[in-house]
Amino acid sequence: MKRIAAGILLSCLLLSVCSIWAPHPQRVIVVFHTNLDVNLLSQHGATIDQVFHLIPAAVVELPEPAIQVLSKNPQVKHIQPDYYRQYITAPLSAAEPDRQVIPWGVDRIDADRAWHISTGEKVKVAVVDTGIDIDHPDLQENIHGGINTIAPQPPYPDPDDFNDDHGHGTFCAGIIAAVDNDIGVIGVAPDAWLYGVKVLNASGSGYISDIVEGIQWCIDKKIQVISMSFGGYDNDPVLRAACDAAWEHGAVLVASEGPCGYTSYPAAFDSVIAVAATDRNDNQPWEYGAELELVAPGERILSTYGGGGYAVMSGTSFGCPHVSGTAALVIAAHPGYTNDMIRRILCMTAEDLGTPGWDLYYGYGLVDAEAAVAY
Repeated sequence: MKRIAAGILLSCLLLSVCSIWAPHPQRVIVVFHTNLDVNLLSQHGATIDQVFHLIPAAVVELPEPAIQVLSKNPQVKHIQPDYYRQYITAPLSAAEPDRQVIPWGVDRIDADRAWHISTGEKVKVAVVDTGIDIDHPDLQENIHGGINTIAPQPPYPDPDDFNDDHGHGTFCAGIIAAVDNDIGVIGVAPDAWLYGVKVLNASGSGYISDIVEGIQWCIDKKIQVISMSFGGYDNDPVLRAACDAAWEHGAVLVASEGPCGYTSYPAAFDSVIAVAATDRNDNQPWEYGAELELVAPGERILSTYGGGGYAVMSGTSFGCPHVSGTAALVIAAHPGYTNDMIRRILCMTAEDLGTPGWDLYYGYGLVDAEAAVAY
């Protein structure tokens, strides 16, 4: 699928000579207006790394002169670097609950009060992140598949191996759907189906192209909720196009708001629900903006972690999975509702905090799982 050589193969000698003089190729994403033209890319000497079908685009390596020429072609919409994205960091402390507990965040949004109506049974939720610990005893029962879109690049040779080598994705997965099994913690939607979409590496970083491939995989697998606890400050048109396409295919997309009033993407895209994080006192002074829709707990959250363990973490990353889990509860309670209807319910039933009505710091308010499933 990746690293497909494009162009005419030359002799090793000629390649070695040309490499001395040829400009260093750049990794870019070429987006077409309508149909992807592989032949056109080949004519300009592109090495094709990846081709998408969700949007008419390809990841290629091209020297700067070829980029300049190709960008003027009427078939090409735009060309951009393949940027990096990273989850929003959070402090970590180990934890080991001696019995199953309902974390304070799950309790604060009244998810436990919604379980007599819905537990999110069989709703497909993708954690687009660093992967999921596939052997975690508090998650294993709910894990139903995944993909590693970084593969086959080192050190990830197998696209089917989405095991988490960092811990962030596993933590988010536990907030969404840790199993009700008398150990550890219980998630917002304890019967939802989890899918690990590994787009970020062991340092929590990843290419836009790998994220787009992950979103594309979600649509191919008919994922209903796409949870993205990462962000960046570039209004990336390729990522926006992928999120918009996923929304058009019926998925509910949720992402973490950026800190200190900085606009964060993908949260700021119209097709994505932007979520900020609150503490135990419902304070939210860190993440705000015109795109903010909801808030949810994100301070000192207890959840699953790598190696079958548990941890307490804080950060804007963790409001997002609380809302993703709530979306799964609502979808299970109202199986005929569209993604737009689910989104409206989440906002209309939110607990109003801060200034009455929508505001920059709380959006429409704190997500309320009980009210949302009962709507």
